[in-house]
Amino acid sequence: MKILQVLYSGLGGHGNVFFSFIKSSARNNFTYEAIFNGIEEVKPEYIQACAEKNIPWHFVAKRPGFDLAYYRQLIRQIKQSDADIVFLHSSAYIMPAKLANLFSKKKKLIVVRETQANHLKVKMEWVWLFVAMILAHRIVFLSEEYRQEIAKKLSLVYRAKKVAVIPNGLDLELYKPATHTANGPLLIGMVSRLVRIKDHLSLLEAFAQLLASRTNPEILLKIAGDGDYRQVLEEKAALLQLGDKVEFTGMLNETELLGFLQQLDIYVHASLGETMSTAIMQAMSCGLPLIASDVKGIHNMVQHEVTGILVPVQNPAALAAAIQVYLDDAGKRQAMAAAAREYAERRFSNESMINAYRELFMESFKK
Repeated sequence: MKILQVLYSGLGGHGNVFFSFIKSSARNNFTYEAIFNGIEEVKPEYIQACAEKNIPWHFVAKRPGFDLAYYRQLIRQIKQSDADIVFLHSSAYIMPAKLANLFSKKKKLIVVRETQANHLKVKMEWVWLFVAMILAHRIVFLSEEYRQEIAKKLSLVYRAKKVAVIPNGLDLELYKPATHTANGPLLIGMVSRLVRIKDHLSLLEAFAQLLASRTNPEILLKIAGDGDYRQVLEEKAALLQLGDKVEFTGMLNETELLGFLQQLDIYVHASLGETMSTAIMQAMSCGLPLIASDVKGIHNMVQHEVTGILVPVQNPAALAAAIQVYLDDAGKRQAMAAAAREYAERRFSNESMINAYRELFMESFKK
């Protein structure tokens, strides 16, 4: 069975899920092809991984705004594939996939994996999901809570038989705790795209408040990722006079990302909303004491005062206070880190995710 995956070319959960499929291909008898697309160039590590596994891939560049040439090329690439399944990592690709299928000799099963947080969807994203509920053969959501919200919002076109709930998974043998010495400053970090729907501004303000306290140990903040909001964040850091206490690492490949997480003492995920955050999964799998915004897509992953600390969104004072708790209590950091890893081992298995998708694909082909 051949699966064509259509996914974003830059940093994000799309790539993590795609390469999880690739790692399992030998035992699942699947072959793959990829169409990376978006305004960012394809990540070099994606190119390298495809080359190592002999995965054919294509890149369809998109200019900001409506880009007719982009849609034409995306339709052409999907149409030319001899795949059995077109696996879309966003409902935004549904029309190119459907049009390609209409004009293709070999009809493909269209499966959509929908990931954008519902309360952060713009109007056009709701339109594409509405269309996908009609045109796609199957749609996958990442959590039961997410599915229930969609069922209520799109009740007119919602079809339960089309829908499956499959949480994301991780390679827990790769993302695992690493021992490091306690010498030097305590490192606080966050991983995400640098975009408006994350709450890096609150994180920077909270960090500035912590630095103002002379009783704290030496601390540094590292922010990994890139995006169109980077300049705004760098200007904010300068305005807060954070100087060399804050580092923007830019985009990291998987090896660099793993090293980044394993060197941290505290992981913070400040966000306006998520669906199922890959970064939080990675941080918990690496056994990091976690602080995160108390918003949809996070509070169903993190249990307050059990596997992490949840704080009100866009509240720098509350975020600073939560970080202070960890700074003051190394024992609490260690207990939360252990609880986070234990939870990841129970809930974030890559094997469980792949098995669920395999069953979905085989079941769909029998119909």
